[in-house]
Amino acid sequence: MVNKISINILITIKKNKMETAVMTNKETAQALYAYFGEGNVPAILDLLTDDIKWTCPGPTEILPYARVYHGKKEVTDFFRLIHENKDFPKFEPREFISEGNKVVALGYWDAKSKKTGNPYSGHWAMAFYFRAGKLYEHREYYDSYGEAMASKG
Repeated sequence: MVNKISINILITIKKNKMETAVMTNKETAQALYAYFGEGNVPAILDLLTDDIKWTCPGPTEILPYARVYHGKKEVTDFFRLIHENKDFPKFEPREFISEGNKVVALGYWDAKSKKTGNPYSGHWAMAFYFRAGKLYEHREYYDSYGEAMASKG
């Protein structure tokens, strides 16, 4: 399960002296999932650069959220469309692999189309690319065909 981290800068007080510790890229990716689980989109947006590129694969005519998003406003639309179209009875980030400015998360989900009520499950991978502690690109990799078939009316 993901550890919940509530802010991008963790503040500690030692001997009446304030020190700040910036989250690592891996901790930021973990925080994104924690915020997603809470439905806290504004907190997610705070962790993104203004020029974020967010890619979700799949056929847009069946999966309205499947496209490339540019900027925080469009990423807000992505989360709105996800909320309108699918439920996640189970969403588990299971592994985080970090190297340089990249973090890859591997996980599993059980999901359900709100349009059809059909369930679908599968493993996924998500790649995060960071610049100066903020996410500037996100890419998802999953069985979009299986999801599209479950979501097709």
